Amino acid sequence: MLFSLLHSPCATTILTIWKETRSRKWTMIGALILLGFVFLVTFLVATTVRYFS
Repeated sequence: MLFSLLHSPCATTILTIWKETRSRKWTMIGALILLGFVFLVTFLVATTVRYFS
């Protein structure tokens, strides 16, 4: 659920990057950075919850 909540704004941001730059390179860099952040946050939250439960 957390991934879905964080991913939706990412999709909008990626689309905005494409519209502003019209560059595949910057769109892909933006997508990878944002998705990497989402995976990291989701992983850290899941690990923390498993640790305390």
